[in-house]
Amino acid sequence: MNSPTLSELFEDSNSDTITHRGKIIRAIVRIPVRDGALVIVERLSVASPRPQAVKLALNSGVMDINGYRGPEIALWSHNSPETNEIRIRGAGASLLEVWNAWSMGGVDTSWIGNAGIVTKSTSEGEILQCSDGLDIPSFSDLVVQISIAPE
Repeated sequence: MNSPTLSELFEDSNSDTITHRGKIIRAIVRIPVRDGALVIVERLSVASPRPQAVKLALNSGVMDINGYRGPEIALWSHNSPETNEIRIRGAGASLLEVWNAWSMGGVDTSWIGNAGIVTKSTSEGEILQCSDGLDIPSFSDLVVQISIAPE
């Protein structure tokens, strides 16, 4: 009998957070923000041969990054800078949702198979260790640090 995938465990638990093999694993990470906040996303490593992305969505308002303005962005490992500064805009902005994605044959893919994120809090921010959905869970496929710059 095969072990259930992380996505099956998330579904069975009716939650976006599970404990598996001693690790707390999230499908999505939520970070409190506010209007005017500067969010810094730094890609620390990529260990997967597939293009990897960190995706960010704002509950209200927009994000300004590298000349783009919108409520959702994807920072891909193969075509975005290692460090990105994102300015939060909007009086109602209060929550940034973050998840990982990867490309399978050019198709943007998330939240299937063994996809999940292990987080680690540091003095600089949150480190997100991401597993794409393929193969056994490996929380080194994409590693990013997200921090909110002091005002």
